Amino acid sequence: MLKRSNILVISVLAALLLFAVNGCAEASENPFGTTTPVPITDALAPATTEAVASGPDIANGEKEFKGLGCSGCHSTGSNKIVGPGLAGVGAKGDDYIHESIVNPSAVIVDGFSNLMPTTFASLKESDISDLIGYLKTLN
Repeated sequence: MLKRSNILVISVLAALLLFAVNGCAEASENPFGTTTPVPITDALAPATTEAVASGPDIANGEKEFKGLGCSGCHSTGSNKIVGPGLAGVGAKGDDYIHESIVNPSAVIVDGFSNLMPTTFASLKESDISDLIGYLKTLN
């Protein structure tokens, strides 16, 4: 017959295993906190035969904004979350926005710390252009 201590150890290990499997299987929130998604590089991106559209794809920019986790730190309004709100950022110009995405430490907005990850420098230029196009729609 198993001793109580063995049963306790087995129960705790089984509970930890179930927790780990559940955490890996869930497609929703990360139970351990937030993570910064790593953008897909050109080498890993699926091949496409679509014609390149002229001008930014605003819908894709919005999808990138949400999918890359930007909305976890930046509001689309003027209120502060972790980073500054992005309403009106389009007035600063495309170059400023581009630099803020690919080299976030270049200009730090007064009152904020340099917390933005640098992983976005490896985004495809078309996605950055789409993201800039979307950000310019925020008022």
